[in-house]
Amino acid sequence: MSSAAGIIFFGTFVLFWIVVVGAAVTLARRGKLTTVTLLPYQRGLLYRKGLPVREVGPGKHRVWAGSELLVHCDVRPITVNYENQLVALSDGAAALYTFSASVQARDIRKVLYAARDYTQVPAATLLRCARRQLHLSSVGALKMDMNGIADRISKEAKSKLDAAGFDLVSFRVPQFNLGSVQQTNPQAAPPQGNPASN
Repeated sequence: MSSAAGIIFFGTFVLFWIVVVGAAVTLARRGKLTTVTLLPYQRGLLYRKGLPVREVGPGKHRVWAGSELLVHCDVRPITVNYENQLVALSDGAAALYTFSASVQARDIRKVLYAARDYTQVPAATLLRCARRQLHLSSVGALKMDMNGIADRISKEAKSKLDAAGFDLVSFRVPQFNLGSVQQTNPQAAPPQGNPASN
């Protein structure tokens, strides 16, 4: 009887240590349990072992530091202002313009996947759309429909920003002037000193 009790005791002892070592290995692989707090204007995306698991809102979230990552973004409106931008039009003339816009993150996954620094996406997109629409226009077309250019820029920017997970909240063009581009001759010699003084 004592040998059976010894075998049961030894088996229980071995099983206990297998469970303890298994738990230690599991905790070591998961990492340290930490708390991440998202503010009311932040949203996040929880990754587990490199794969997105779920979107999370404001509040406290428990994250295993070794196997999970909580990436967050700010959903407050992003203001974009470009002043005194010069662009060549399709007929060789130039346009000097200023625009301001407000953009807000809508789809967190798309926003975080759009670029390494998602805050640069709205500014780059709006500038590209403004330059493209103006470059495709001529002076005559712009003089006939000055208000239409802001609508065309806004429409193109809205579709591009929507694809990146943003909403275009507002867009306006407070300054818009048309002119011509003066070309200089790089071959011309610079003027010499006053010939009368020689």
